[in-house]
Amino acid sequence: MQSEGRSRLADGWDANAGAWIEWTRRGLDSYNTHKFAFLPLIPPPGRLTVDVGAGEGRVSRELRARGHRVLAIDRSSTMIRSAATHPEEPVPAVVADAVNLPLPDAAADCAVAFMSLHDIDNVVPAIAEIGRILAVGGKLVMAIVHPLNSAGDFDSEAAGPNPPYIIPDSYTEARHYTNTRARDGLSMTYHGIHRPLQTYTEALADAGLVIERLREQGSDDPENKWYRIPLFLHIVASRP
Repeated sequence: MQSEGRSRLADGWDANAGAWIEWTRRGLDSYNTHKFAFLPLIPPPGRLTVDVGAGEGRVSRELRARGHRVLAIDRSSTMIRSAATHPEEPVPAVVADAVNLPLPDAAADCAVAFMSLHDIDNVVPAIAEIGRILAVGGKLVMAIVHPLNSAGDFDSEAAGPNPPYIIPDSYTEARHYTNTRARDGLSMTYHGIHRPLQTYTEALADAGLVIERLREQGSDDPENKWYRIPLFLHIVASRP
């Protein structure tokens, strides 16, 4: 993975920033349902909540409406400009890399990373940096693509409503992936890294954070194949 210069993932997301802004603001992403499981995990407002990998600001806007003093941070200038200039709910926002957050030690009592850490090349130092800015008692609330989800897919050639789930490559090895979706005349390409769960749990431990909750989020419909395999993973970790 890259440690210097431009980020492969950041470049991919920046190249698709315009499409992403339209995609999510038209409600074509899963956020409109996913948020109902994620947002209740976030603690009540405190001194400062930092939204790491904020994108165009959707989570930051939700948190401000709930009384949080929010700072949205993203590496993409296009995304951050969109968050800061939202026509109805602009949020305080700054362009910065997740491995070099522009905040002093222990400045925040909450950090949120909603569907962003699997889109960051250098996730271990990014989690360490989140740990640095959290005060004692502060919490990180994160959501990622579940590693089982990013490791494989359902067999598209199998007949019937319950196709087998196939992991064609090593679950334990990190690898980049892209996923292009098309809806309502708009195309969006997602860029991410598959990593085993241990990468995240070890990074949290090394950052001095203790996992309080770990939840697996899938479909609520028993007839949906994604009822069998979790789509997302939610973790709440705190600085003791």
